[in-house]
Amino acid sequence: MRVAITAAEASGDRVAGQLAHELRRLDPAVELYGSGGKWLREAGAEVIVDASSFGVIGLVAGMKLLPQMLAARRRLLAELKRRPPDVLIPIDAGAFHLGIGPIQGLVPWARKHLPQTKILYYFPPGSWRKTLKYTPLSGLVDAVASPFPWNASELNRLGVRAEFVGHPLLDLVKPTHTLPELAQKYGLDTDKPLVGLLPGSRSQEIDAILPTQLAAALQIAQRLPGVQFMIALAPTVDRTQVEAAIRAATQHHTAPRPAHKPSHETNRRQPVLAEGSVEELARRQKEWIEQAQAHRSESPVIPPFVILEDATYDMLSACDALICKSGTTTLEAAILGKPMVIVYKLSKANTLQIALVRKSLPRFVGMPNLIAGEEICPELLQDAATPEAIATHILDLLLDPDRMARMRRSLQGIRSQLGEPGGAERTARLALDLAQGSAPS
Repeated sequence: MRVAITAAEASGDRVAGQLAHELRRLDPAVELYGSGGKWLREAGAEVIVDASSFGVIGLVAGMKLLPQMLAARRRLLAELKRRPPDVLIPIDAGAFHLGIGPIQGLVPWARKHLPQTKILYYFPPGSWRKTLKYTPLSGLVDAVASPFPWNASELNRLGVRAEFVGHPLLDLVKPTHTLPELAQKYGLDTDKPLVGLLPGSRSQEIDAILPTQLAAALQIAQRLPGVQFMIALAPTVDRTQVEAAIRAATQHHTAPRPAHKPSHETNRRQPVLAEGSVEELARRQKEWIEQAQAHRSESPVIPPFVILEDATYDMLSACDALICKSGTTTLEAAILGKPMVIVYKLSKANTLQIALVRKSLPRFVGMPNLIAGEEICPELLQDAATPEAIATHILDLLLDPDRMARMRRSLQGIRSQLGEPGGAERTARLALDLAQGSAPS
């Protein structure tokens, strides 16, 4: 059997690699190829097009990369035509797979030029939406493997055969090192607050988001003694870019004066052990509150910044709170029950684009909030994503145990809606059934 798996950015590549691994386990003789990156390659698939650098933000950056993307697309289409797969499995990436403007997507192209190939769309774009008025998948795919139960129900209602397989992140989000192990390796104090910065997996995001996150971190350190910071370094990001941002942020740092008092200063409650909280966390938070109340430094404080390379899940698990770029990482954090503030900023070059499409954007951008239909985690976007606002929200979480406990409980509710682990295996079995001519039940 021959299967083509196509991913077009970093998070899709992880899912592709996981799926390829399961296909290989179920059918060791399967021939696998497609587009993706290191995860798909390490799972034993032949990567025709390395799409790990295709995850750009905004029209301006997209136009710059368009010639390279079109050339890669031509190589992939030529290989699909030369070696037609029994099953084609596109993963997410609506623009790449379904098309945008005059550029035909991979899926409609395959439907026209590969009539014998079965198409199983894994993780369709926009699958978080609770209701669908229509779907572009009608008439294009043979089946859909959906990460959300409501999406599968809506697609079936619209005449697209779909099955809820569970969210693939449930199998991927598995830390490999404990906080004590990380503390020993990086010289961290496990009694002090640990805040994670997740600026994204694209160079553009590092430039647009990390400086603001670092500025917020410096303000937090000014108010909370001993706070420590970890920065997640994605494999698609150059470490020197992050190090340069840290140097720029700390080089001319002066002690800031907050524009307004965080709510924890007017609501100094002692920790309350709520359902889902941990006694150890409550003990630590009590100490943080006392230290913050006694701390009034006018001298600039430079906290430790530890960069973790390709160890995002270890960092998510270890941290007490997160300053998280919107995207897949917010759901990964939710699975681990980690309180967060969600931030996002686009470059000034994309400001006009934002204004043009603002009315068509969903109410929220963070996955936990999109799934819940309400703001579980604070969202600070564009001009609202100031260092002062971010610092205030993080301090409120760290110094208000009730607030942190409520968010943790809400995130547990999000986790419960994602199904059970094993989504990649269930999707692999769907692919095998399609190849053998069986319809998903």
